[in-house]
Amino acid sequence: MPKIVSSSIVSASKDEDDSGSRMNIYYCLCGEFLLILDVKIDRLPRRQTDGAFILNTKKRTYKLNTVFSKKVVVKRTPEEGNPDKKIGFEAQNRHCCPKCGLFVCYDQKGVFSYILDGSLIKK
Repeated sequence: MPKIVSSSIVSASKDEDDSGSRMNIYYCLCGEFLLILDVKIDRLPRRQTDGAFILNTKKRTYKLNTVFSKKVVVKRTPEEGNPDKKIGFEAQNRHCCPKCGLFVCYDQKGVFSYILDGSLIKK
């Protein structure tokens, strides 16, 4: 009698909610892949000065696909609602899309990266 060799593979995939186990992929407006993040970007805290999303690089799992553009010094003025804040300056290391050069995010040589609102889309 001939030997019969068989194997079967069972694969199942189900849609998962926001349990945190699914990675979120974001693209530039030109279509270039720029960010993989372990949470939805709208769940990140926002910066009061410019509304950018705050990405804590020590606590989040992410992959950022950008190129360094330039270092810029930005002058921050007191907000109208809070006149006690002093005028200050901040240095930004700006990062852009490698394909079209769109300014996407910046960091300040620390634990945080700041992603500009409206610079990324989810397909």
